Amino acid sequence: MKPTEVLARHGSSFHLASRFLRPGDAADVTTLYAVCRLIDDLADERHDESATIEGFINALEEKAFQAIPVDGFADLMQRRNLDPQPLITLARTAWEEAATPRLIADEATLIDYCYGVAGTVGELMCPLIGADPQRGRDPAVALGIGMQLTNIARDVLEDARAGRRYLPGEWVGDLSPAAIAEARPIHREPVRAAIQQTVHLAESYYQRAEAGLSLIPLRNRQAIRIAARLYRAIGVRVRDQGCRYWEGRVSLSGRERTRLAFGTLAGLARRPDPQDV
Repeated sequence: MKPTEVLARHGSSFHLASRFLRPGDAADVTTLYAVCRLIDDLADERHDESATIEGFINALEEKAFQAIPVDGFADLMQRRNLDPQPLITLARTAWEEAATPRLIADEATLIDYCYGVAGTVGELMCPLIGADPQRGRDPAVALGIGMQLTNIARDVLEDARAGRRYLPGEWVGDLSPAAIAEARPIHREPVRAAIQQTVHLAESYYQRAEAGLSLIPLRNRQAIRIAARLYRAIGVRVRDQGCRYWEGRVSLSGRERTRLAFGTLAGLARRPDPQDV
């Protein structure tokens, strides 16, 4: 699997943001993205792949990185001396997802899930973008959680049709995925309210992530800020369109993403940064 092809095909927002990373860091981030995407796809698209994910977990635990079928992954792990534990957590969460369709019960479980599938990615990104893994960990995890909450708010109908409900049951009166997908008028209002609450919760995590941006070298900081703004814009659009999930998935056009990216750059201070190269 070639990482650049995976990013271009699946990660429209992050693909744009990655163009602003330092070239060497962009290549490593792209490789990491491809591995995370492969694990995610195994959980999302093929329901008989739990054994494959279990094999991934065993390979990661044994540091047999060459067994993961993504070009350059073993080299990345060794050259950057990355801790595989966050990736193991991601793979375990995906394994659970493949085994049993997810029905989130409460907000605490929602945040735990978001850490497992996305906060872990933020944690792995820290050393790749030049942030200190200790000081930068919490803001990076917060950004990952915020992005995943945005995904959940955007994909309610799609997930419900797949038999999954990430909106906490305590927020929607334990509506089943089938009831959410049917979208009868009597069920729409609690789901809309839960989506709005999810967007609001995501905003609180984006705000936590802001505190860590100063820890990132300037050029990479620009890229991460762009990625965050693109995701936040999706959540804002979901909210501003009334959380009408039954009308389908909300997205940004390519022109809108480009405008947001360059608008973000134009708004950044251009102070010299000793870490920048």
